[in-house]
Amino acid sequence: MGDYEDRADIVAVTHDYCWALDRNEWHELDDIFLVDATAQLGSHTCADRKAIKQVCSSSLGPLDDSQHIVATHQIRLQGDTATSRCYLHAQHIREVQDGSSLYVVAGRYEDELVRTARGWRIKHRTLAVMWTQGNVDVVRR
Repeated sequence: MGDYEDRADIVAVTHDYCWALDRNEWHELDDIFLVDATAQLGSHTCADRKAIKQVCSSSLGPLDDSQHIVATHQIRLQGDTATSRCYLHAQHIREVQDGSSLYVVAGRYEDELVRTARGWRIKHRTLAVMWTQGNVDVVRR
């Protein structure tokens, strides 16, 4: 596989992640993360894929809707490993008792990936929050 195909596949992994989150399809994260993947998702430290799925489902499951958009991918390939980073803009919507129903998070996903027999998988993901706007109660349980 050439560099172009590898880069396209890695970008597709970041897109698949966004679609899984926005559709509450937590089982699809099995095709995105290694079983022993780790993550730092804001203030949440995840020791494996099961923990990543738990953090995502408990944080986003209660929402009325969400929209995660990624762009400006930068990928560095080194054989069967890669690093990737991209910008994130995520809108979270939920009717709450007080205040706006919208909470926005902007940041970066910084990933370490590994090529497997089934394609590129994330070994470690960091969500680096750059700024937020809106009513944080939208994402609080």
